[in-house]
Amino acid sequence: MDSLQALLDAPDLRLLLRRLAGPDSDAPVRRIALVEDLGRLGDLEEATLAVLTHAASQDAVSYRLDVALRTVGSRDISAVVLTDGREGIAPTAAALARRVSVAVLRTRADCDLAALLLALHRELAGGPEVALARIRAALRALEGGTADAATPEGLLRAATRALGAPVELRDPGPADIAAPVVVSDEIEAMVSAPRGDGHAEDAADAVVHLAAAAVARARAAARQAEDAPIRSRGELISEFVLARPDHGDRLLERMRAAGLTIDGWHTAILIDIENLPALAAEDELVSLRITDRVATLGLEAARATGGVWHRARIGSGLLLTRMERHDLGSRGGRDVAHAAAQILRRILSRLPEIALVCGVGSTHVGATGLRTTLAEARAALAAGHAGRRINVPTSFDEVGLQRTLIEWFASDSAREAVDSLLRPLDDLGPQKSRTALQTLRVYLDNQGSTTRAAAVLHLHRNAIAYRVRRIFELLDVDPEDPDAVLMLQLACRARSLG
Repeated sequence: MDSLQALLDAPDLRLLLRRLAGPDSDAPVRRIALVEDLGRLGDLEEATLAVLTHAASQDAVSYRLDVALRTVGSRDISAVVLTDGREGIAPTAAALARRVSVAVLRTRADCDLAALLLALHRELAGGPEVALARIRAALRALEGGTADAATPEGLLRAATRALGAPVELRDPGPADIAAPVVVSDEIEAMVSAPRGDGHAEDAADAVVHLAAAAVARARAAARQAEDAPIRSRGELISEFVLARPDHGDRLLERMRAAGLTIDGWHTAILIDIENLPALAAEDELVSLRITDRVATLGLEAARATGGVWHRARIGSGLLLTRMERHDLGSRGGRDVAHAAAQILRRILSRLPEIALVCGVGSTHVGATGLRTTLAEARAALAAGHAGRRINVPTSFDEVGLQRTLIEWFASDSAREAVDSLLRPLDDLGPQKSRTALQTLRVYLDNQGSTTRAAAVLHLHRNAIAYRVRRIFELLDVDPEDPDAVLMLQLACRARSLG
């Protein structure tokens, strides 16, 4: 250690010494001297820190202090330490100290002079004891749990005080030592500090790594605290859009109480990870980590584009919903289209191996509007899957889908009617229900032709006839009733949107 400011910043000296006057520039310090007689100041070598005894400090008043400052100034002494506990010096002495480039320092009157000299010599020598002291001070500061140290900024300030050198979040330079801040297996920033020499480098290395780990923990804790209400609101959105109409109304007050602008204007973006099974290698925990990472990155990117955004999970897909109190008109649609592209770019920049399919709904108002824009986003997503539109957003308006059908199905009454009509098939269980609905839809879309339906499904026409007969019996629908058959076809098409 060869700098006066470095000495003053040292953890063991920071509370013992305070600057009273002197130049703004730093000065080298290569030796320490205890001075009992002001007349001996002229014998000191350059770059010395002169510590006056209590008696010598009491003599250094009025013109005697001025003479002492001129003497040490002519010898290029780095600083003079007054140990009599005085709070200041005369303005003329302070001006003289600046002119002769000598710092004037003070200690408390009760300062143990022997302990001060030992600490000064130890810091100047910069041996392993100093390095260990720096590391211990950093451990205490970074794990102390104080309110200031609870934030990344506070942690860096604590590390700086412990090391006696700036510890900062920045890219390292050639003369720096650095450690990464790793959150959720991703490097988010670098903590850097001056490298130093010898044991000082060892101390910097340890403190920088301790600070980086502490900053990572603080960021993770802050993210977790922020994530709790985000997840809570997301769960409410998921519960509402998936609820049966007679249950959805009960959720509205809870959504309003949670700060969701359910009565405002909504636009939905729905994102699927096309290659999730391959990325996760069929590991459920890995799959969960990937989907959580995509959700976090997606929400961050959405919020960066402006507006109020919420995230939710719909099955394995990510739902990002923009909720506004006022209608933004055509600009709102353009903003969300731009946001969708930005969201995909952000996710891909961090997870370049991922393959995303994205559907974007248009803007609708109120609780029913939330279901409508989600239905549109689902339909656009389905079109994106069908067209293999990977890592580009697909807009509902862009693909020209059947808006009337989607808006009808988004209404509470239509959803209730569809659920009621198809409930006997739903009761068969997921796999059998999907098979029955697919058979029924293909049969109805082919105007009741078992031959054409069999060709589409690669089955024998007798198998189609048997399945269709059983389905109509389960649903208690007369296949000769055109109104009932039309409603059944609408229900099948509406279900395919989800």
